[in-house]
Amino acid sequence: MATGPFPEPDDAGDEAALVAAAQAGDQQAFRALWRSAERQAHALCLRLTGNRTDAADALQECQIAVWRNLHRFEGRCPFGAWVFTIARNAALSVIRSRNRRAETNVDDLEDRPRDASATLFADVLVETMSVQAALETLPEKHREALLLWVGGMSYAQVAELMGAPLNSVKVWIHRARTALKDQLGR
Repeated sequence: MATGPFPEPDDAGDEAALVAAAQAGDQQAFRALWRSAERQAHALCLRLTGNRTDAADALQECQIAVWRNLHRFEGRCPFGAWVFTIARNAALSVIRSRNRRAETNVDDLEDRPRDASATLFADVLVETMSVQAALETLPEKHREALLLWVGGMSYAQVAELMGAPLNSVKVWIHRARTALKDQLGR
């Protein structure tokens, strides 16, 4: 829940009011808009870049780009979809421009987790790694289309964003979902 005068948008009317206020320079309105879109943008950046460091860099670039280009948002799509597009571009830029690097110094890692929920965490970690590994086996366009669609975009929005025919996007997403089901045994 937002602490300022602007709650996170619940509907298109709330969102339009927040966008108008943010475009007029209201930072609290921008914060409310950003909070509503940040989680999905981060998830996309993480899935596309494959690591937390690059995802954080991409998300930061995304937030800066959203703020700088807010005046260009015309409301033809939901604000979150617009942010998702910018996040995608930021993540792809990070992928192109950076060499992979180690995230953690292995000398600093503890030998054993401290809390009792380590088994649950391990199960979640294995599941996440399995899904990530399965995603990485997909052709790039299939993976990208699927992640955009899972992130809340319609087939038409994904097609427009990727510059691809609608039917191709539908086929890519269908094939990606089928391949993931087969690989994950579901």
